[in-house]
Amino acid sequence: MSAWNSSVAFPETARATGIFGAETLGFCMLMSTNSAANLISLAGLFSHMTDELEDQMIAKTEELTEEKKGDEAVAEATELVELDPKDAIVWFVKGKAHYIDNQFEDALTCFSKAAEIEKENPMIWHMMGYSLISLNRLGEAEQALAYVKAVAPENTEAICALGICQVMQNKPNEAKENINTALSQNKKLAFDMLEHFHEKFFSLSKETTANTKAMIERVMQTIKLTR
Repeated sequence: MSAWNSSVAFPETARATGIFGAETLGFCMLMSTNSAANLISLAGLFSHMTDELEDQMIAKTEELTEEKKGDEAVAEATELVELDPKDAIVWFVKGKAHYIDNQFEDALTCFSKAAEIEKENPMIWHMMGYSLISLNRLGEAEQALAYVKAVAPENTEAICALGICQVMQNKPNEAKENINTALSQNKKLAFDMLEHFHEKFFSLSKETTANTKAMIERVMQTIKLTR
């Protein structure tokens, strides 16, 4: 599959500014079990009109994705796209299938196709943000997740991911604001994301400044004391 169609414009509150490094981070590994399941069950947020066969294939693809059977989910989703390529949700579920299978460029292509059809749907930009983080395209990821925060301020996972993305770019003030917002909304979910990311990235990163690492560690220690 071709690379992401960069001609797709971000919504008004999330403009793309450039392309960052290509090192794959695998941000999908940061999602908690519960938050991943929440992203799986979002078909009702799309304005699609499908027949019974297509609905069954969407449900099957979602089930395979939830079970982390990426190759099978991609195969099912590929048939689904051939059946109805003008429906945003079929590209969305195909994108998630590629994402779970660590095929982040392919996932990004699918999410951009979904965005061409339903440009303002925040869940598309949520998953696009994850794909961009996984490809280390952090500036674009930050804008995608900022758009989600603007239109869906109750989305704790996206706000926490935005804060994490800002930490990765050594923007401690912006990161702290978003992380605190996420913690105030859902402390357990935000802490689980921070803890996992600290273990897999922060503690090993040579690029994250000592001050930024210390900030995250202080936040996590405070949460542990008040849980």
